[in-house]
Amino acid sequence: MQLTIIGAIQILVGLALFLAGSVEAMFAFLLVTTLFAGSAAIVLGSLGSGSSIPPLDFALLFMAMRLLVPGSGQLRATARAVEANVWLLVFVAYGVIMAYIGPRLFGGRFDFAPLRAESGATYTSRLSYLLATRPFGPSAQNLTSSVYLMGTFAAAVVAHVACKAPAGRVTLVRTMAVVGLIHCAVGFLSVLGKGTAIDLALGFFRNGSYAQLDQQIEGVARMSGISPEPSSYAAYGAIWFVFLAECWLRRVEPVLTGAAALCLGAALLASTSATAYVALAVWFGLLALRSLVIPGAMPADRALWLGALAIGAVVACGLVLIWQPQLVERIMTFAQHLLFDKMSSESGIQRRFWAMQGYQAFVETWGIGVGPGSFRSSSLFTAVLGCVGVIGAVALAAHCLTAFKPLRWSTYIPIADPDLAVAGACAWAMLMAIVIAGVTAPNCDPGSDFALLSGAALALRSRSARGVGRSVLDLSPVATLATV
Repeated sequence: MQLTIIGAIQILVGLALFLAGSVEAMFAFLLVTTLFAGSAAIVLGSLGSGSSIPPLDFALLFMAMRLLVPGSGQLRATARAVEANVWLLVFVAYGVIMAYIGPRLFGGRFDFAPLRAESGATYTSRLSYLLATRPFGPSAQNLTSSVYLMGTFAAAVVAHVACKAPAGRVTLVRTMAVVGLIHCAVGFLSVLGKGTAIDLALGFFRNGSYAQLDQQIEGVARMSGISPEPSSYAAYGAIWFVFLAECWLRRVEPVLTGAAALCLGAALLASTSATAYVALAVWFGLLALRSLVIPGAMPADRALWLGALAIGAVVACGLVLIWQPQLVERIMTFAQHLLFDKMSSESGIQRRFWAMQGYQAFVETWGIGVGPGSFRSSSLFTAVLGCVGVIGAVALAAHCLTAFKPLRWSTYIPIADPDLAVAGACAWAMLMAIVIAGVTAPNCDPGSDFALLSGAALALRSRSARGVGRSVLDLSPVATLATV
């Protein structure tokens, strides 16, 4: 086990906040660490090659200490947070149990592509490398996946406790606006500073035991910031772009959230990541749909701002293409690669093979699942089915519905109550986290961003001073989905 420089800094900050900081200050510290997806606080050689503790999970340790230490005054709030996230608890508990039982119950019955590739393996062809499998059985990845799942649940609990605190909502919004601006800045720096001292400085933060990928398209470096790869940079940016954009639509700190959302949106457009473009298309599509279907979902002034922004973007692109007409061919080549060639490429073939492993595990275990960490997937949906089966899938779906509240007007329409407004923003960002994980996740863990947003949404809806909100539909069997 090796403590990194980033981990040492976290210890200093975490202990200072533990001794003298508030719950909200510790929560802000936790939120900042979400930025360091490509970093490691501690490297764990004993749990297999490449295992490490990310800064977020290390920060969760200090947050848990702050909440659970005798005399903290947060034990009752923590118990209420666990109760509010009970469906996520069921999902995680079943996953942890199956991570131990599944490989022993179904070991030897399958050949799966492992969650982490074996080092030193040899392959007879390129195809055998892409579709490499090994006999299914217990592995270190079952243990590490269980730990990450427990970290996901802990993130939801601490977000619930922090957002119930007096300044929790403000801390969430302002901290993530600043983090969003930083994420945008390091993204552009990773492209503009390629091959310079800036690249080396950003590389300091990419010390995690992950595949740190630097990719290029048509000779142009792809935007990765301090994330492991361009797709993870885009995924993180897209989730928090939706949160900040929804806050701006709902007039929550509009200057700060609007500026941060605009910067993140520009970074996503420039990222050359399919993940970013899928996320933007989904969010704008859903925004247009709810604006057309639900009266009041889109305030007139916000619609004018978005329209002006769209017109400005079209005019700017037109001027650039007039100035540099040769860019048209490069853009068309890139679009063809992104939209048409990718699914038939080696990567597309490999990702389809990975995704089908979850379906195979689900069917051949009669819906029981083989346990988290048992195989590599490329979709959260098939990973959940294959790893935790029917029980896990139902529990995760119930948690999502409970946090999203699809039968509340406050989910769709800007509400004057700031707690309900931010809760609605959290709900849509949580949905974006699910969408992105549905096309990128290698395992059944929905992720820390999902957990933070769902926990915050549950807390802020219950904290609302008004405590009221009309249901879109008055259906008593689903009243839990319509409770503010």
